[in-house]
Parts: sequence; C-alpha cells; structure tokens
Amino acid sequence: MNKLRGTYQRVEKEYTLSVDYTYYWDRGDYDNPPDAELEVTEAYIDSETIPLEFYYDFLHDQLEEDICEHAQDNR
Repeated sequence: MNKLRGTYQRVEKEYTLSVDYTYYWDRGDYDNPPDAELEVTEAYIDSETIPLEFYYDFLHDQLEEDICEHAQDNR
C-alpha cells in the first residue's frame, strides 16, 4: 500500500483551517479492487490546534471529500 502525508488548507475570510492527514492507497490489480484510506492526524484553525474529537464530530463529514481529492491530486 502506498502512503502520502500532506496538509489540506481551506482559507476563509476570517480564518484558515488546516488539516494534516495521511492517505493510504492501493491501485488494485486483476484480483484486488482499488482501495484508499484517509487518516487525519491534526487539525488547526489559524495556528491553534483543535481537538480531533471536535474535528470528527463537526467538520470531517464536510471536508472528507475535499481532503481525499487533495490527496489524490498530490500522489
């Protein structure tokens, strides 16, 4: 399985949200389908760390697709 570490940023007028992640993927082959997994390691608003529990409870569902696209574009 391949691995990529990166940071996704969303810049808004009042703040910048940054999410550090590790993206794992396998392109698959004839016998095995492609597979991917996203692991968020830290989240920040400006330079302040926010708890991962807060991130997963309130932000993850809104950002997961954008973060996966960011990872796929950078692999």
